[in-house]
Amino acid sequence: MPSSNMRNSSRSTSGRSGTSSRFGVNSRSMTSKSNKSVKPAGTPSAYRQCCDTFGCKINSFRTLMNQTKGPAKQGRPTPSTLNAFANWINKGAIIQTCSAAQLAKWARSTNKNVNVQNCSTTACKNILGAKFGKSAIKAVARTKTGSFMVATSPMVKGRMFNFPK
Repeated sequence: MPSSNMRNSSRSTSGRSGTSSRFGVNSRSMTSKSNKSVKPAGTPSAYRQCCDTFGCKINSFRTLMNQTKGPAKQGRPTPSTLNAFANWINKGAIIQTCSAAQLAKWARSTNKNVNVQNCSTTACKNILGAKFGKSAIKAVARTKTGSFMVATSPMVKGRMFNFPK
């Protein structure tokens, strides 16, 4: 008779042998090789929307938490700014980051002549609002690395909203 350790090690949550799921991740640790968030391998369809919402909130809070740790090239966001962004997350917004190179590219596409290296948060919000729509962009702040942290609506025109890469 095999030991209980032997039985548990050969069983996986997806019903196949081994521990990798169809997403290419270890189903026990739920982390991917490319450091992107993935859905658990056995999420029932009724819970997918809820799982996606929780995942977006977790990643948004993680972005805010990372602003409080480690060395900072630029000035950090103030605690009141971080609390304001946390309130946006609680209202349903998603926190995304935008580099200066991305902002410069989007500024050229909207015919705005702005020096992106010295760009204020108001100018950044105007550029992003012109590119993606005023209703998509909620708030903008600088990060500790000099890029921009943007609170966005999770959905715009019935589709999930993410900045293009």
